Amino acid sequence: MGKEGCEPFLQAYDIEANKGMTILDALHFIKDEQDGTLAFRRSCRSAICGSCAVNLNGIPKLACNTQLIPEYKKSGAIVIEPLPNHRIIKDLVVDFNPFWDKINKIEPWLNFESATSHQLSAISKKDILKINNSSKCIMCGCCNGACNSLEIDRHFIAPAALAKAWRFVGDAREKHKKKRLEKISEAHGMWDCVRCVSCTEYCPKDVAPLQAIERLRAEAIKEGVTDNDGARHVESMVDSVKRVGRLDEAAMTFKTLGFLRSIGMIPFGLRMEMHGKMPMPLIFPQIEKIEEVKKIYEEVEKKRRKETVSGQQSDS
Repeated sequence: MGKEGCEPFLQAYDIEANKGMTILDALHFIKDEQDGTLAFRRSCRSAICGSCAVNLNGIPKLACNTQLIPEYKKSGAIVIEPLPNHRIIKDLVVDFNPFWDKINKIEPWLNFESATSHQLSAISKKDILKINNSSKCIMCGCCNGACNSLEIDRHFIAPAALAKAWRFVGDAREKHKKKRLEKISEAHGMWDCVRCVSCTEYCPKDVAPLQAIERLRAEAIKEGVTDNDGARHVESMVDSVKRVGRLDEAAMTFKTLGFLRSIGMIPFGLRMEMHGKMPMPLIFPQIEKIEEVKKIYEEVEKKRRKETVSGQQSDS
């Protein structure tokens, strides 16, 4: 970026690429040899600190572990831009304060039985593996840079914070699980994720944020945290399939939003109808052999009851 008040622009640099040169190496070369004003963040150069995340040919990546020549051969160009969904400060440096605000909102620490407890309870390998992926996060922001929901709603809690939330909600030692789930089920919370998978696809550390979000949602419903549109929508889908063997989308709208809010959606529904996208109520919605679908639900319920009894016996 140029002087304050100037429009953003791309600056071209010519360098001689060497085998093994990373994008970060190239940025250092440019700053040392061609343009001392070039601004970017970096620290460990080992894909551990997460400082050097940039948008490389339209994809969020770590500059330190992306080699230049293979990337050029794959894309035919090297275009380095600031991380998307973040306010630009200068060149490749973006404002991370909103990122840390979102992380702080999920309270990134464990809550034990009491504030004075110093005795840590044992945790099994199985329980550790449940939260293992979320523990790999290096806070680089690549997932937030790729997030479609954050692009349209800057208040969305975003995948990095939600992945971190699962690290604590999924921890067997956490004592305030339901309280945490209630907090991230509020407006701009986990139910605003559109499941585009971009966060998981572009995470450089295989944290799989979408998997964490799905686990948070499942745990919320299990804990009875369902007083929100997202949870009601899921419950209406489950009920629809159980009742008729398919999604009765018109009925689902009323169950998700309620009668009065559904009435308010009529203008939107008319616009959908004009474009051939309005789900019409089904006169005979039930599929053939609906009994087979109901048997699946019965088996799932039996398994759930068995797991509940097993868990109660383990606690006692």
